[in-house]
Amino acid sequence: MKINKIKTAILVAFALFSLSKLTAQETNDSVRHRFTHLKLEMRAGFDVQHSFSDGGSASLSDTTDYGFNGHYFNLLLGGEFGKGFSYFFRQRIIANAGASTFFDNTDFLYLQYQINDHWAIRAGKEAIANGGFEYDAAPINVYYAGDYWNNYYCFQLAGSVKFTDKSQRHHLTLQVANSPYVHYMGKGNEWKQGLLAYSLLWSGDFGFFKTLYSVNFFERKRGQFVGCVTLGNRFEVGRWSWYIDYMNRVSRTDAIFSSFSVISRMDVAIKHVNLFVKGGYEQNMADYPWVSPAKDCFVTPGQRSAFYGLGVEYHPRGSEAVRLHALLYQIHYFPVYDGVVSGRKLTAQIGLTWNIDFLRYFGKRLNSDNL
Repeated sequence: MKINKIKTAILVAFALFSLSKLTAQETNDSVRHRFTHLKLEMRAGFDVQHSFSDGGSASLSDTTDYGFNGHYFNLLLGGEFGKGFSYFFRQRIIANAGASTFFDNTDFLYLQYQINDHWAIRAGKEAIANGGFEYDAAPINVYYAGDYWNNYYCFQLAGSVKFTDKSQRHHLTLQVANSPYVHYMGKGNEWKQGLLAYSLLWSGDFGFFKTLYSVNFFERKRGQFVGCVTLGNRFEVGRWSWYIDYMNRVSRTDAIFSSFSVISRMDVAIKHVNLFVKGGYEQNMADYPWVSPAKDCFVTPGQRSAFYGLGVEYHPRGSEAVRLHALLYQIHYFPVYDGVVSGRKLTAQIGLTWNIDFLRYFGKRLNSDNL
């Protein structure tokens, strides 16, 4: 059954490709369809994970797990049509149906209208307008992360307005979306809960220094909010790049700095090789572990943890379609309260990422004025 579903998804991708050629033939130059994305991508690897116990009441057990592991298999489709209209679609191709809603496995499915050089509106499924470069990266390029990244139901149905300044280097986005808390307050008919997220995101570009700053209000119950301030900072100098993100979540006015995440990564590119080190620290001391539901849903209540590691990426002969990687990282859960998981997980991974970019082969034909 699972194999049949994957085959069906691949057939759908090729059907969309064939249909696009037929529909493009019916257009004229003023409304011609131009593809920007048409790709299949996959990442898999061989993982070895060892857990270390610290002897606590809810400690990890001393175990070793290993095997080949499939991480991502995605279909990407995007394009422009009409005057000012564009769309983007990214679907995670997995064997199991969505657990909550029809769009569970769809990251992006939105339509955008570019009003002019400064204003654009967008509606559909997309990421909540949250700052931070760790958050902004495509999941297939994030090899390991902390609880915040893993627990965040960031892809939601939303509507947004975007303003771009004259330099085209600074952008302000105002967005209203379903709150990520709809996934924590009970399964089934999540949209009926009426929980919304309100976000303001600034994307700035000063050349060597770039920003992704945001202010977010997530409704956890009707009329009750969790505030979030995220400061994403990235520096790029030559072959070096470094980002550091700070995310502060406020669920109680008497515990403003009790729940936060700090994440950082540094890269150095040498020809076809990229070396990186990455780490982070997270805590949620604004909630007690025995209180349910938690006010801060991103990090386990009463949890303190750190993760750190290093890795290498290699593109054979400089090909962007194939990437080999090897990495070693550890997640350390510190014992704070009884009943909260503590211990360490050490993971080693060797993997491969590859993609089929159909535009490389068919781009000229797909986007030809002769269609």
